[in-house]
Amino acid sequence: MRVRKRVWVADDAANLAQDRENGCRINHEALLAYAARLGVIVHAGIYFPRYNGLERDRSQLISLKQTAGFTEMEVRPVRQRPDGSYKSDIDTVITMSAWGAAVTGQADVVVLASGDSDFVPLVEGLVQRGIEVHVIGPDNGTAIELAVAADCFLYASQVPGLTQPTGSPATPVTASQAAAERPAERLGGNGNGLHTFPVPSLVKPN
Repeated sequence: MRVRKRVWVADDAANLAQDRENGCRINHEALLAYAARLGVIVHAGIYFPRYNGLERDRSQLISLKQTAGFTEMEVRPVRQRPDGSYKSDIDTVITMSAWGAAVTGQADVVVLASGDSDFVPLVEGLVQRGIEVHVIGPDNGTAIELAVAADCFLYASQVPGLTQPTGSPATPVTASQAAAERPAERLGGNGNGLHTFPVPSLVKPN
């Protein structure tokens, strides 16, 4: 009997939201549909920042968790740095949770929805431990070094149903539909800077 892989999902919602500049909304259910075709989802966390001491619409977040199927929701405060910039510890929370799942043998596959270069050491460490890592990053700005570090990389627009025109109703996406994305192309080499839309998907060479 074939044992299905255990899939651990982290949705860095604020990072994916960068694609709003392209007039898109994010359908987070489509991310879980993509993950479900990789195996059995054992953890699905979605992470939001909280600005100026106020959380986003709590009822909307609770509804998202209940309807989309996320098992964990984290809303973390955003702090202002001395230079005037803002930063939350969402990256740290995601990193510690994912790494903990890896070292305790709770996950075979990690799906990380983010384009933040802060996750490069995490992804490299997971791959070195034999964890299969899928990174899904925003079309508007994903660090190339993060894409190269992963076993498989897709832009948000390449995951069926993940990005939808603003104002349109969310379209449910099944795992079978998520499996229909076109085959990814292979990429070799390293680099710096950002990928921007449109680009091909990337798969780490064997």
